[in-house]
Amino acid sequence: MSEEHRNVACVLCRYQHRRHDGSCEFGQYFASNRSIEFENACKLFGLANLLRLMRSAEASERQVMADSILIEGNMWSNDPIHGALGHVLTLNNQIQSVQRELQLVNTMLAQCPLHTSSHAANTTVGDVAGSSHTGQSSAVPSHEKEDAALENDDEVKRKNKRKH
Repeated sequence: MSEEHRNVACVLCRYQHRRHDGSCEFGQYFASNRSIEFENACKLFGLANLLRLMRSAEASERQVMADSILIEGNMWSNDPIHGALGHVLTLNNQIQSVQRELQLVNTMLAQCPLHTSSHAANTTVGDVAGSSHTGQSSAVPSHEKEDAALENDDEVKRKNKRKH
């Protein structure tokens, strides 16, 4: 720690009305510029529980723990009814809304190339067939051909059943 940082009391020492010195166990995790966040966390967890949580974390995980505690305190301060769950639910609703919008756009995009390519195919087939009417196609669409073929197959099957 630098000399300048040691002279500025951490939020934990200020909250406890103690003199900040080099023996402050968690001062490095609660900077003096996060006093409002720390007060919110103390209101939510209580100072004793906050310190107990910090002591239970391994030294390598304490910064993450401190940040998590401060964020949770802010969440409950901003939304006293739902806390972090309210924020999570809001984000989930936004995600679902964007996914629905994306699905709608993808559906629209999927229809656009089919429409333009089928229009071009009908025009080309009509021109090749020698149609005298421009813009009209004399060809039968492929899905109608498939339906007619299936009906013919069904008729053949029915006739064969009558013979047996």
